[in-house]
Amino acid sequence: MNRKLDWPALLLFAALLFGAVVRFWPVITNGFPLNDGGLFYTMIVDLKANHYLLPQFTAYNLSRIPYAYPPLGFYFAASLSDLLSVPVMQILLWLPAFVNTIAILAFYKLAGEILQSRASAALAVLVYALSSRAFVWQVMGGGITRSFGILFLLLMLWQAVQLFKGYSLKSLILTILFGAGAVLSHPQTALHAVLGGALIFIFYGRNKRGMLSAFWVGLGVALLTAPWWLTILSRYGLAPLLSAGQTSQRTLDFYLIVLKLHGPGNYLALPALIFFYIGLWDSFKRRNFFFIVWILLAYLIDTRGGDGVALLAESMLAGTGLLILSGWVSGMQAESGEIILMKRGSRTLVFGVLFYFILAASISDFQLVNTSLKTGDLQMIDWVKSHVDGNKNFLLATGREFSMSDPAQEWFPALTEQHSVTTLQGLEWTLQGKFFPWYEQLTDFQHCPDVDCVHEWSARNGVNYDYLIVAIPSVEDKSDLADSLRSLAVSARASRLYVLDYESETSLVFELVR
Repeated sequence: MNRKLDWPALLLFAALLFGAVVRFWPVITNGFPLNDGGLFYTMIVDLKANHYLLPQFTAYNLSRIPYAYPPLGFYFAASLSDLLSVPVMQILLWLPAFVNTIAILAFYKLAGEILQSRASAALAVLVYALSSRAFVWQVMGGGITRSFGILFLLLMLWQAVQLFKGYSLKSLILTILFGAGAVLSHPQTALHAVLGGALIFIFYGRNKRGMLSAFWVGLGVALLTAPWWLTILSRYGLAPLLSAGQTSQRTLDFYLIVLKLHGPGNYLALPALIFFYIGLWDSFKRRNFFFIVWILLAYLIDTRGGDGVALLAESMLAGTGLLILSGWVSGMQAESGEIILMKRGSRTLVFGVLFYFILAASISDFQLVNTSLKTGDLQMIDWVKSHVDGNKNFLLATGREFSMSDPAQEWFPALTEQHSVTTLQGLEWTLQGKFFPWYEQLTDFQHCPDVDCVHEWSARNGVNYDYLIVAIPSVEDKSDLADSLRSLAVSARASRLYVLDYESETSLVFELVR
């Protein structure tokens, strides 16, 4: 009865509990994989159909896309589907959120190893678990690869820190295993496993023994992943990998957005930013530049996925900053660690912050719920699959400029087994330098207000199509893109070149008359 409450353990429990809630709530309320995942759904089905041997191409969108994606998540999903006798769609719905919840615990282990303070690590995991950047993209259908990637990256970095501090055989083996998992899960986490491992070596293991350990890690990961990358190189060479690597743009606009997200205008994240800058100030004062170097390199090297990795360092700094602020409130030094958390003023601050973080994460959840196919979309897709012969070409006017975050564009070819000309997903592996020019053309198409514009766009890009699908925007949507959709629907109805084959409250399917 006289034992004192273990506050770091309690905060870790709170992070796991509320982190799980915000990760699973959109899944529970939606009932269909969030946002993307259509490409991966098809690739998992392809893998099962090929008896777990890597196919040469995926059937997705009838586009002969090389099956070059790191396949570990696909093997997990396919195996669970067979072992549990459940549809692949259910695996895509639930597994990403589950894996991403486990990643919260992995982050806590990494933070504790780097910060050398249970109190700082416990506060850091609160920041991380309830940050939208830690779960929004990971719990989507496409999170079947992203969630495994970040989990194995965290585990690999955790063991790498232990390895370069203590040089044990256990840490060496686990670093190799988790590093191989990161490489085989996602292209970006493979990149950040190399980057993070190199930084940990520079800051923690820059000696002869560290160099030898780094060599064995690199060799071990290369050997464990060799069956995959040798297969890819023998089939396609470097072309698909180089093509996928060209989909990150290093532009001034991107870096201005990054600065804006770290500025006072980002109201929702303002408390976390305050803690982050206090922690950053403390790290500079201690002449510890590990975190800022990691953050800068993550953004500079990977403009597509760097924000999710930079969040790891930013959360650790924010945890340190929150502990320092708690110490100021309680009149104590941050070095007091867990003692600070026992003070009433500190507890009031921490639980107030926790409540705010839960509120901010809930707002992201509400946005997630709306980024998925709805009943009307699925009914239209089911009609196409039932009434349209195979190998037809479709144009999808959905009113979304970026096809790769448009659930209709991604899931339509996966569920209908037809070809969507306007779907960009998967083409990052084939288009190489033409990726962004084609993306700009797809953006232009979404602004077409009439069939003349569609015909001109089709002729300009050498696109043949059989069907035009026009989404019907909600009455409340007053955007320019929504107005274009309404105008296009009216124009297609009036045109003699189209026959209206299907109509619902959410979409129109027009067949082009030849």
